[in-house]
Amino acid sequence: MAIDADVLGRQRTGDERYVANLLRELPNTAPDLQFAAITRHPELVPAGVEPIELPARSQIYRMSRSLPRLLRQLQPAVAHFQYAVPLAYHSPSLITVHDVSFEAGTSLTRARDRFVFRRAVRRSVRRASAVITVSEFTRSELLRYYDLAPEHVFVHPNGLDPVFDPATSADTDPGDEEAQPRPYGLFVGTLSARKDPLSAIEAIALVEPPLDLIVVGPDGGSGAAVRAAISRLDLGERVHLRGHVDIDHLARLYRNAACLVFPSLYEGFGLPVIEAMASGTPVVAANTSAIPEVAGDAAILVEPARPAALAGGIERAIADSERLTRLGRERAAHFSWRETARIAADVYRKLIA
Repeated sequence: MAIDADVLGRQRTGDERYVANLLRELPNTAPDLQFAAITRHPELVPAGVEPIELPARSQIYRMSRSLPRLLRQLQPAVAHFQYAVPLAYHSPSLITVHDVSFEAGTSLTRARDRFVFRRAVRRSVRRASAVITVSEFTRSELLRYYDLAPEHVFVHPNGLDPVFDPATSADTDPGDEEAQPRPYGLFVGTLSARKDPLSAIEAIALVEPPLDLIVVGPDGGSGAAVRAAISRLDLGERVHLRGHVDIDHLARLYRNAACLVFPSLYEGFGLPVIEAMASGTPVVAANTSAIPEVAGDAAILVEPARPAALAGGIERAIADSERLTRLGRERAAHFSWRETARIAADVYRKLIA
């Protein structure tokens, strides 16, 4: 099996987490299969998977020329891609589509991303031997937008990285270097319209008693608007922009947060929800897309794009933190990367049978 692991080392948040953990679990989950990872960062490929380095001077050249050429040389039984199958590749393939936000509304993604993803994904899901996704919600979206055969689309939910495992994240370290002088909420996600960081910032301005907000994630087009909102609301001393952080740093931030503030307007899954829950952190999130499916009854869910409702949810979550922490840890225990890998391996076997 050849897995396109180009996202490794590129700060691609959830997509990178998915590939890294799938590669880590597959060798032990499916010892009857052999795996290779094609990546520009072979040093990040875990043991048990053969790393195959493929430099990328541009994504267009990589997908149109260098990746298909390499795959023709390797001749894998199945090639597994994220979102797009190279046009020049015609052998058995599996494609993972994490969400179809680019189809769901013009306000959710940038125009260029909508154009690229709509063309690539629409073509790829119809060419691939099978499609896999991470929630029943996204499966229903794939069937709706692309008129795929139901038996063609498989679901394997995301799991928890070991650093967020409930067994290892149960206690807060009082000497943690990330401890804040004041309590804080935590926003995790790309600074983009789809993740709605502006609602998080406006909600923090309304919360009583006052709460700081730590914002973790790369700029996805809304960074300037975020900084303008911080200035307009005079929150420069209370909102802290951290950018991308490594996974150990993120785990410490979760463990010390008063709550996760997750107002995202559209999620194919929503990894921060279960990461926070496993860390013992109450979750306040928008009641949209796959979030209710993932959160179950273990989070405070509010109407999207309503800062006042989000602020009220934050206040309720902090007041009810003991119950939400218990329910959240129970909920997070249902998600396992090993199970994700097991389902993926079953699909591989179907395609080579």
